[in-house]
Amino acid sequence: MSIITVSIPEEDFVFLQSLTASSGTTPEEFLAKQTRLLRERMQRPLHPDVIKATGVIKGDIDARKEYYDYLGRKHA
Repeated sequence: MSIITVSIPEEDFVFLQSLTASSGTTPEEFLAKQTRLLRERMQRPLHPDVIKATGVIKGDIDARKEYYDYLGRKHA
């Protein structure tokens, strides 16, 4: 097992200590578990439906404007 040192803001550290104390674990165990879960998630392939939908919406679209325009048409 490797050991690392991570600097985080004091308020985040206090939150992490409180969170882990209430769940019966330590900040170190919590971060190790979250890292493992993230690694496992990143190693799983995307669902075929997600891959199929990729690129359906153009990247340069102003989603907020489009949504408000849609609401304007819907409720006109």
